Amino acid sequence: MKVTAVVLHKGALAHYNVTTDEHEYFEAHLLRYKGALENEPPLDIAFQKEGRHCTGSTKEQDLMDDLCDAVEAKVQR
Repeated sequence: MKVTAVVLHKGALAHYNVTTDEHEYFEAHLLRYKGALENEPPLDIAFQKEGRHCTGSTKEQDLMDDLCDAVEAKVQR
């Protein structure tokens, strides 16, 4: 399933296209970031939900968790 998720990253909105599957594996691609260039989040992130948090291809733990929460709210898992 593919959804658009909007999260707050370092005080600015980040818009991602996120693809997910039934195994709670996520792939996110940054569409737009409204903040300062030096705060820009990763362009592509791959992550998996493990318990209450996510692990993946970035050290931006809050970003992965926020993306996961936003997707889950849209698909109501």
